[in-house]
Amino acid sequence: MNTMVDTRNTLFSPYRGRIGDLGQRHQSIAPRDLHQGMGVPFVGPCGSPLQLVTDAATLPADLQASVMMLGSFDGFHRGHQALMAAAQAAALVGSSPIGVMSVEPHPRQLFAPQAKAFRLGTPATKAETFGRLGVDFLYSPRFDHAFAGQEPEDFIDEILVGGFKVSRLVVGHNFRFGRQRRGDVDLLRRLGQQRGFAVAVVEDVHWDDATCSSTRVRNLLMSGDIEAANSLLGHAWSVELGAEPAAVLRSGEKIVAWHGSVLKPACGAYDVMVRLPNASGPLSHGCITIDASGVATLALECWRAIEPGPQAILFVDFIRRRAG
Repeated sequence: MNTMVDTRNTLFSPYRGRIGDLGQRHQSIAPRDLHQGMGVPFVGPCGSPLQLVTDAATLPADLQASVMMLGSFDGFHRGHQALMAAAQAAALVGSSPIGVMSVEPHPRQLFAPQAKAFRLGTPATKAETFGRLGVDFLYSPRFDHAFAGQEPEDFIDEILVGGFKVSRLVVGHNFRFGRQRRGDVDLLRRLGQQRGFAVAVVEDVHWDDATCSSTRVRNLLMSGDIEAANSLLGHAWSVELGAEPAAVLRSGEKIVAWHGSVLKPACGAYDVMVRLPNASGPLSHGCITIDASGVATLALECWRAIEPGPQAILFVDFIRRRAG
């Protein structure tokens, strides 16, 4: 018997950060309801904003019959970029929209809520990346026990086919989904033949003698090897901050709040640059210092470039670890 699952996600948000004192209220950044508005439109290279979809039943008609990628996409490393390349090639042939399904919260946050911070990015960094690459929409259903417990056949029939009317799926070779992770590539292919959608499977990507994976990137970041992590990512690792300046210390340094689910690299000093979403260049270069207790302090060459305002979002791109 099919059980309808409410996939509407009120947890997805830009997780706006705050820069302020080191009080407890600034140690985690609270989510906001998506339906209150994202605040920042994540715009692709052609000027079209990324559309956020949290309920398959509300998908606009012009986004149906899409090429859709499925996965967690934490960090969007070179392996994820291979899925993106396959999706873009397929979409070009059929003039199809490109969609991404990536649930919130991350499954590990549901099944291991007491685990240490592990994420490479927040929903906002994920959305900004997809918008910059030209994805048309991001489907981010609420990942709870009801969603995780769906039979994989029901997920395919009710959401992918019934809601999205997908034309093609793009997945990694080890993608699993549904109740007890019973769904796999073979099931997608078999039901795709019956339901009328194609399935493209992308193999692992190897770079610098290592398989590109979020786990590998996490380990490199936790050891402080930013440059090796960036090599596997294929871009600079980005951390989201708020834009409200406060609690000025010395020489314009500010203690910054770190999102509670995002891992911190090893203590030390890191060269960074700060930018706005969709920006072609940085607002300022600077340095983030993480001390032995985990407190992060940001010093910029020019704070005047940062306009105050609680609605703004800033991204800090980590470039390298300073010697010494």
